[in-house]
Amino acid sequence: MSVQQLMVANCPRCGKVFQKNLRNQCSDCSRSVDGLLQSCHDYLHRNHRSTNAELMAATGVSREMMLAWMKEGKLLLSDYPNLNYPCASCSKSIRQGKLCADCAYRITRDIKELQAKDQALQPLRRDKPGISAGGFQIRERLSGV
Repeated sequence: MSVQQLMVANCPRCGKVFQKNLRNQCSDCSRSVDGLLQSCHDYLHRNHRSTNAELMAATGVSREMMLAWMKEGKLLLSDYPNLNYPCASCSKSIRQGKLCADCAYRITRDIKELQAKDQALQPLRRDKPGISAGGFQIRERLSGV
């Protein structure tokens, strides 16, 4: 006879013990988060051009929760023209992607510069005698090296 193991954990929001689920929180916290999301949708429906700060002040939603909903696609930026989130590199406000245009350009430029330097050093690496890629080569064995 085997003993079934209960899959329980403590809720990260309130600390209450709950049976593990996909949302990783207790049912009370799930309902309260769903209520906050619904209140955000209701507020945005009435105030279509609200900014992040206005939404947070009106609904009491934290900045982190609001940004998480944007990343998860629960708050669609295409529907609300004044909502935005920070660039992953410089924290400048953006509406799509992970990086602002300036950071994306800078990173692309740096990668191209590194590739150009690597290409410039390739002939130097190949021309050095006595350096093999690893192990031995047959010509080294035949020449007695």
